[in-house]
Amino acid sequence: MSHTDDKVIELARTALSFEFGGEHFYRHAAEMTRNANGKKMFLRLAEEETDRMEDLHSLFGNLMGKEEWQRLVAEESANTHPSVVIDAMEAEVARRGHSVVADDTQALRLAMEMERRLIHLFKELASHTSDSDIIKLVGKMIEGECYQYDNLQAQLDSVINTGLWLDSPEFRMDAKF
Repeated sequence: MSHTDDKVIELARTALSFEFGGEHFYRHAAEMTRNANGKKMFLRLAEEETDRMEDLHSLFGNLMGKEEWQRLVAEESANTHPSVVIDAMEAEVARRGHSVVADDTQALRLAMEMERRLIHLFKELASHTSDSDIIKLVGKMIEGECYQYDNLQAQLDSVINTGLWLDSPEFRMDAKF
């Protein structure tokens, strides 16, 4: 394997770690959030994680080959463990002494950190291919992660400035509403 192939496999493993851990992370954040609208938002994000896996299948299946990708998915799903971001959230909750309920702003900041890491991962992946179809798909995935990041930022701004949760996205990057 070339250096690029090794890097793509490393990026695929990282993406799978985030995707396998993402649903768990958002459900965990929902459990730890005090606000009912905050819980709804995190549960909605958890449900959206399954849709992203389809994009990953398409992206890495084309980049690595379907058989190699399926082997990697099986291997990673057998070794699924919470992501680094989930560990960070639990450590912060323990540090603050909140055994049952996390601070809403901390949950939002950690969710934003997870999205930021995914954005950087996909940008790095785009630099390891010259295939225009793959670059287009990576761009779509980056746009989706940026959309989620922006929604989380709006939530954080709302909670910090007014203490109110938004129960649905206030905007979309594609100007559909």
